[in-house]
Amino acid sequence: MRISILALLTLAGPVEAIIPNLNTANSIQAKLDGEAMNTRESGYVLGTYLLKAYNQDVILRPNSPEIDGVVLGTPYERLRYEAYLSHLEGKPITGARVGTMARTLADKLTFRVYSHSPFALDDEEEQWQLAYKTDKIKADPDKQRSDLDFFKSATLTIAGKTYTAKPVVDGPYRDNFTLPSGEATSRNLGVVFYTFDVKNLPPRGAFAFNFEDSRGKAYSIKSDLNSYR
Repeated sequence: MRISILALLTLAGPVEAIIPNLNTANSIQAKLDGEAMNTRESGYVLGTYLLKAYNQDVILRPNSPEIDGVVLGTPYERLRYEAYLSHLEGKPITGARVGTMARTLADKLTFRVYSHSPFALDDEEEQWQLAYKTDKIKADPDKQRSDLDFFKSATLTIAGKTYTAKPVVDGPYRDNFTLPSGEATSRNLGVVFYTFDVKNLPPRGAFAFNFEDSRGKAYSIKSDLNSYR
């Protein structure tokens, strides 16, 4: 199941301020906004929540990063996205669930890192074994081995404090990509979630999100909470 964030509409939005704790009105608005995006004409609108897009399509160009994009999930955006998905599946979320989600998401920021494997499926197991020789990770025996196993903790610096979050992986899934030659190639892909519990989350201010991909390449994304709701 490929979640191609770069195929989603990324319109710029007005300057906002994060709502650390959603009240009833905020929660209902997030639900309505998410459900309204479920139309035949368009899909989920990320807007400024798409912090960075590294790959614009499914063509794997030379030296293209394995990270496709990074999305910021504020309490409002996460509830909105859940409402969108639930409505898409024909099971709109109830008012009770909206209230529960609002309480659970309070003071939390989640970064969704969309990634594809740098290796073709035929090479995945061999490359995994080579990486394991130098990086003794704890693999989940119930999950398929993939590059996603090698994502490590990330950090978020905000309001003068640095927080750490462990990766939570959704995947791997498989999809087809295209090499510059035009040849098709199958790769594993998935989403890595980093959720930071920021007590007394400020509604405004600069932040820096830092993480590494499966091969240890460092990424640093900086933005300002003013740009989000």
